[in-house]
Amino acid sequence: MSHFYNCNDVLNPEFEADIMTPAQARKVAKVYPSVTTVLGIVKDAFLDSIYKPRMMAQLARAYPSLAWQELERLTYGTREHPATGETIESSEFGTTVHKVIEDFINHNYLAEGSAPDDSVWNEWAMPFVDWVHEEGVKPVSCEHIIASSRIKIAGSVDFIGYDSDDKLFLADYKCRTNTKGKAKCYDKDCQQLGIEAYMLMKERKLDYLPGCISVIIDCDTKKHYHKVWNDKELDKGIKVAKKCAELYWLLRM
Repeated sequence: MSHFYNCNDVLNPEFEADIMTPAQARKVAKVYPSVTTVLGIVKDAFLDSIYKPRMMAQLARAYPSLAWQELERLTYGTREHPATGETIESSEFGTTVHKVIEDFINHNYLAEGSAPDDSVWNEWAMPFVDWVHEEGVKPVSCEHIIASSRIKIAGSVDFIGYDSDDKLFLADYKCRTNTKGKAKCYDKDCQQLGIEAYMLMKERKLDYLPGCISVIIDCDTKKHYHKVWNDKELDKGIKVAKKCAELYWLLRM
């Protein structure tokens, strides 16, 4: 699903929940597509052309009453709810883990919100919270929305903080299965973080590109694996993201 942000105030973008298509976005001034939306314009030969259509067909036969949007979400897989045992969408699983991490960081470091409840989800969230403490990281914000009027995109960054060298870095959480004991990452993970780091660098007039870490959370084992993207990977990721944004605006906006 496409996401869009109102960027009339580019330093304070706002998510537009009611705008879900480029046609709707074109009717409103300075509404920009999200980073993940523009990156989605590049299709994967297997995932988008074979796997997703095949899964949609299978799911449509199994759940004939579901709308196509619900079927599409199910193609990304399902998880077992750790408390109830019911089957939930993988996106719901990931969103819940994200929220628990955000609540802990906000309460423990940013003096925001009340103390998080004792929850079964804490087991998936606490390894990152513990890592922040152990590494001496100074959190700046969670779910920070960053935008660029030059590239005309916006995105939400899971975590921004200062490392032990007082340099800004970004972290993005991904809940995945079958990690085989390592950070299971994809090119789009780097492209998403890279362009968001680039926008943050420009916004804050930094003389360096903030570091980028993909935090891979194993849904089965609850273990966390960190992938620190290097300069070469980030440079390529930023270039790809810029081209995707340019192409998206030419074709869709």
